[in-house]
Amino acid sequence: MRYFRIYADKRNIQPCILSLNSVIQPNIQHQNQIYENLDRRNYLNVQLEEEIPFMDIISSPIFMVSKEFANLIRMYCPGIKFKYMVLFDERNRRASSYQIPALPIIDCLDEDSEVSRDGHMITKGILCGYKTGGVPIFRLEGAEGRYIMANLEFIESAYRREVRGMGIEEFVVR
Repeated sequence: MRYFRIYADKRNIQPCILSLNSVIQPNIQHQNQIYENLDRRNYLNVQLEEEIPFMDIISSPIFMVSKEFANLIRMYCPGIKFKYMVLFDERNRRASSYQIPALPIIDCLDEDSEVSRDGHMITKGILCGYKTGGVPIFRLEGAEGRYIMANLEFIESAYRREVRGMGIEEFVVR
């Protein structure tokens, strides 16, 4: 079994969020807490150069995905709930809708993994395969829930659908 971390590829410019504190309280850092405090429908003002498209994945301040990527998550995990976020780029008069999945949180990080001192980054990722339960996509417990993990089948399916802006990093599975 192979698992990969999914993230917004740094080679693609992410929108600059202008009104973050209107939706997300500044003292909340853990991704699950951010999700719980969001309304069902949310709106953020952003800035993005006109010629740059919105990508299918945005990982900050919270993991959100395009409708197409959300449909892929629904296909693999039918019971997942979503909240909605609309990003408005007023300067360029455009908007893009995203969905925020309430992914299951699984504590499967092996004790031999290495985490940064502040606990935000995993420098050497090792997963306990039996603890994943074969879940196709989930939020990794630890590192404040910022790590989204997906199995090889899910990743291949995402690439067949030409997901824009997704980066991956393979974790060792024991």
